[in-house]
Amino acid sequence: MSFETILFDVQDGIARVTLNRPERLNAMTWLMIEEFLEAVEACRHDERVRVLVFTGAGRAFSAGDDIVAGMGDRRQGGNPGGINNDRGLHHALVKNLLELPKPVVAALNGRCHGAGFVLALACDFRVGHTETLVGDIRSGRAIFAGQGVPLLLPRLIGQSRAMDLLVTGRVIDGTEAERIGLLNRLWQPSTYAADLGEFLTELANGPTLTYAAWKLAVNRSVLNELDAYTDYERQLANLIRTTEDATEGRVSFRDKRPARYVGR
Repeated sequence: MSFETILFDVQDGIARVTLNRPERLNAMTWLMIEEFLEAVEACRHDERVRVLVFTGAGRAFSAGDDIVAGMGDRRQGGNPGGINNDRGLHHALVKNLLELPKPVVAALNGRCHGAGFVLALACDFRVGHTETLVGDIRSGRAIFAGQGVPLLLPRLIGQSRAMDLLVTGRVIDGTEAERIGLLNRLWQPSTYAADLGEFLTELANGPTLTYAAWKLAVNRSVLNELDAYTDYERQLANLIRTTEDATEGRVSFRDKRPARYVGR
């Protein structure tokens, strides 16, 4: 399969999706998310694939949505709750990964923020090294675009820690991320590639049908809640998007200056 924004290959039971915009720190575009969905669907039907891993080209996993060059409102989704309900591409990606009956690993080779954080949380395993940097960060620009994060994150690290990371927008390193339960495996940068390869091989050679049963059982409550949660989240997002602070967040980001928020 050939893509524009990602690399995709299958070897020894392992499907690898590499976010391939290193010049933009693998910031996501609508096209990239569409290509994710196509790759996930291919993995669903390919019997050779026993585990799927996402990673990033260059020094980042993903800096998040490319709000300067590639993202806007045009593919957010249509009429939540209505006929032919469309909750958007981020919702589709999260749901497809949670439902995929094969293990999915987010290999965080560098910075992981915003929409990259969304992608990582939707995976079954998050692994990284001590120099990995993780955090949603969008709060600092008055952006409320949870895309499932406020539903998934408290289940992983608890409500109090989730509130801290989301409200403050702070970034944590791999060591802290592993300590609070956000990372499943933490390795040294010097051994990261070898340790990741060993972990993926272990999963690929395991009883994948049993893995699928565990995955679907663990994710059942989230999947039952996800659609209604997304509709509620988008109502909040639509309200926040019209505030003065949200406009200031976008303008300050464009102008590369600190934001001046007024609480309106």
